[in-house]
Parts: sequence; C-alpha cells; structure tokens
Amino acid sequence: MPKLLLVTVPTDEVLNKEGKVRFPGTEAAVQQLSEAGWDVEIIDPLWPGPLKRAEEGGIDAVLVSCFKAVPRSRDAASTLARLMPDLPVYTVGVLQKDDAFRTMAPTVGVLRNIGELPQG
Repeated sequence: MPKLLLVTVPTDEVLNKEGKVRFPGTEAAVQQLSEAGWDVEIIDPLWPGPLKRAEEGGIDAVLVSCFKAVPRSRDAASTLARLMPDLPVYTVGVLQKDDAFRTMAPTVGVLRNIGELPQG
C-alpha cells in the first residue's frame, strides 16, 4: 500500500461558499484516503518536521492541507517541493486563482478536494 504523508493539524470539515465539502475534516479525510488505498501518516506542518520526515524516506506522496486552521502549510508545501523534487507534493485548500502560490510552487499539484489525489 502506498504511503501518504498528510501534513495537517486536526481540522473540522471545511465548506466552500456554496456549502459543499472542500475538506472532510482530518479524521474523515484519513478514512477516505485509506479507503482509496493509501497508508496515511499525519504530521504537523511545523517546519522542519515535514522535511525531516520526508528525508527519512518510505513516502510515496505528500498531501498538505492548506486551510486557515493549518498555519504555514503553504510554505511547507512549496519548500518540500523544491527540496525534495522527486517526491510528489499536493495541496488541498489553495484557491485555484492563487497565482502567487503557483509561482512559488509550480510543481505542487493543487487539488480541489482529496478525491482528486492520484493513486501512488
């Protein structure tokens, strides 16, 4: 089973402006990702924790939750993508129109929801 590093803090369900679920909440997200075939490991975004864990190896992809409840997560995503170029890094919660983030992190996959995460 592929290993996914989920960079987040415990988060409740996050809804978009129309009331649709953008992020199901950390526990529900882990369950959904596990059902999709991922072995999920959660780590806090406090730097350099995600980098140290990624350098240890054994990870097939990284998913970073980028919501207001998860401070500094965008920095973690963009820096991980630059320092670990062979490790796929994805985010959920970054607005699709966020050009500044896309400039900082052009190789980071920006997902609308966790269901878009490619299988490892």
